Amino acid sequence: MEAVQNGQSDNDQREIDPSEIDEGIARFLGINPGSDAFRLADVRNKATSELKTLGDALVAHLDAIDVRIPPALQLVGGEVGRIVVASEHGAKAAIEARINGDTRVLKTFKEVELLFEILRKAELRDTERFKSQHFNLGLTSLGSIAFFTEA
Repeated sequence: MEAVQNGQSDNDQREIDPSEIDEGIARFLGINPGSDAFRLADVRNKATSELKTLGDALVAHLDAIDVRIPPALQLVGGEVGRIVVASEHGAKAAIEARINGDTRVLKTFKEVELLFEILRKAELRDTERFKSQHFNLGLTSLGSIAFFTEA
């Protein structure tokens, strides 16, 4: 298990030409196609903000079904856009039913996953390691965390 760096890295200040990015992803990131460049720091800031928003929404769903943290939860993307509780938890079925019933949470989870995968790919550029990485979201008593495991 390897946590995503939440601090600034050397890559964060690197400028990237928007023409190097898929048009749909550029729109998602809010990159103007006519701009000269963007920085990974901007993606990291957006990812961190969206992760907090998602964590808050997940905690609200857990509160609604009287599930408390700890124990921490490990969430992963499952088949057909669903979220799966990958950690052992007595309320696993209730948690999955609750969070998979909210399309806004599902959409935000996929957005957070994409943002952190962009960052992870930049961190591991020039290596083959990214291909074996799998996004995870941890929900702890201190908040949410994005991390990657080897597939």
